[in-house]
Amino acid sequence: MELPRKYCRFYFTTLRGCERAKCWFWHVPEQGDEKICMSILRTYISIKESGLLKRAVQIFVKYYKEVTPGVHFDSQVMHDLLISLVKNCLLQEVFQILHVTVRINTLVAVEVLLKVFEHVASLNLRDTVPTLIGTFCKLIDAGMLLEFEHFDNIIKFLRQLQVSSQEINIVLNLKSRYVFKELFYNYICLVPSSGSIFINHCKERSDWTKLGALYVNARTGCEHFDDLQKLSLCIAEILTRDFESARPGVPFCDFADAVIENSQHNEADRVFIGRTGISVMYSYHKVLQWIKGRKVLDKLHELQIYFTVLKGLTGVERLASRCDIVNKAADIFLKTGSLDGAMWVLRESEWTTNSPLWPCDEVDILNRHKLLCTLMNEYLTKSLYREAFEVLQNLPGFHNHSDTVDVSQYSCLFNKLINACFESKNLGVPSSAIDFMLSKNMAIDFFLLRGLITALGRSSLWSKARTYYRSALSLGCYPRSQGNLYHKLLTIPSYMSEIEMLLAIEVFLVSNASVIQSPTAAIQTLQIVLKRCEDQRVQNNSDYGAAMERLILAARMCDPKLLLKHMTMNVNTDEVYSLELTSALKWLQENMKWAGKVWLF
Repeated sequence: MELPRKYCRFYFTTLRGCERAKCWFWHVPEQGDEKICMSILRTYISIKESGLLKRAVQIFVKYYKEVTPGVHFDSQVMHDLLISLVKNCLLQEVFQILHVTVRINTLVAVEVLLKVFEHVASLNLRDTVPTLIGTFCKLIDAGMLLEFEHFDNIIKFLRQLQVSSQEINIVLNLKSRYVFKELFYNYICLVPSSGSIFINHCKERSDWTKLGALYVNARTGCEHFDDLQKLSLCIAEILTRDFESARPGVPFCDFADAVIENSQHNEADRVFIGRTGISVMYSYHKVLQWIKGRKVLDKLHELQIYFTVLKGLTGVERLASRCDIVNKAADIFLKTGSLDGAMWVLRESEWTTNSPLWPCDEVDILNRHKLLCTLMNEYLTKSLYREAFEVLQNLPGFHNHSDTVDVSQYSCLFNKLINACFESKNLGVPSSAIDFMLSKNMAIDFFLLRGLITALGRSSLWSKARTYYRSALSLGCYPRSQGNLYHKLLTIPSYMSEIEMLLAIEVFLVSNASVIQSPTAAIQTLQIVLKRCEDQRVQNNSDYGAAMERLILAARMCDPKLLLKHMTMNVNTDEVYSLELTSALKWLQENMKWAGKVWLF
């Protein structure tokens, strides 16, 4: 096998495996290397050696403990591994794989499960029966569908093992769920006028409107809640099986319209439609039928059914978190090109991820992060910056501390948004984004922060420019030498814009106000040094000459204007200027009242 260098060669490519007490190389494929993981499993299965099969189980369990199945997941490999384990009597390893399949919502074929029961019965392995039945129950709860003959075969194998009646009853109770489904098809006792002909007519003729009317009539005449629950589950399962059909329509939509039309504003019916809609949406999402999934969501929106506060009715979606339900719905909208739809679902759910009432796991949080990053990038391509900023503000970890997410990792996303806004000359969103980042102690790209200060100043938004310049000073955006303001010497890096230079001069004047306004001011000299910065974008004399022009412009932009006089060049070939005291005093007299409040910090 061709393996990356970081993978342990002894562990993956030898029968003996790795015998190091502490191995520096990897024994589990890296997240994202699912294709390599599948290749390793195929190789081990083909060799048919029990030690390698056990190692395959270890790799499978550890890999899918951290990730969910991706595009390279091969269910046939999983089934072949289970069959090989059964043939080699490695039942504990079989149960390990089955438990993982339940957790990652990837169920095995019924034939594989029957093989396990048959093998246990043939070898009379009664000690494994409790574990086997427990695993079987989990698979059923996770959504595995069996026929009656499958139940009959399982019961036959259990009787062959002479297990207790209690263990037999567990399987019989599971079978009873399916018995009702058969009764539902053959005879509907809740609606005397209907029967097997009617229900078969509804399904075979795709007459979902009649099925909706049937549900409402049955619900109206039902005296027992349990019977209504069973009826609801049967209908939901019929609707969720539509993904197996190639017909273009979506049965759920016609059914939902019929129920709402005949229900006379019954809230229980709306809840039933919402929960069924979630289950149908999951079934389409699983098989990537995005258009049909979108039609389900559009129908729920049209009927004003707020499904984000509901649970699914069948299958694994009954246990799905609110975060996962919203993720699936928003993903369907994105896959069908509806950014508005995705935002509607997220806003409707109040961007909820993890909460005591709606707990979720780390996979849900990770999926939400990926979803929002995709949504943000889509908005950026359409230059919808305010919407992109709203998405970023609701990334996991900002509003819910139980998400256990380090929000500092989001700095690059915010900086990306700010940069995109600058390219489109948008200043409103960058200001809000930087305010948000400062409130969350996130790292800001200094180049972007300086760009915002400059853009605000050039747009005459001086109050905001001064506010962000103060923040930039406190963050260390500018060299420390600039802080030596009380010694009548101001050093200005030549890479600064004219706006930054102007603000630096304002700070300098306010800091030396007592000197400028003193009776001995006439003998004082205020100097400004325009420092060459070899590592700060100034590489030649023409760049430095432009910086000199910016400094003169900054002085002229002050109101009233400041007068600069060239004095000399110091030993570092930096140009040195003196600030004319009369102009400085006049500036302070007209501006000290507000400037003192802004710059004395």
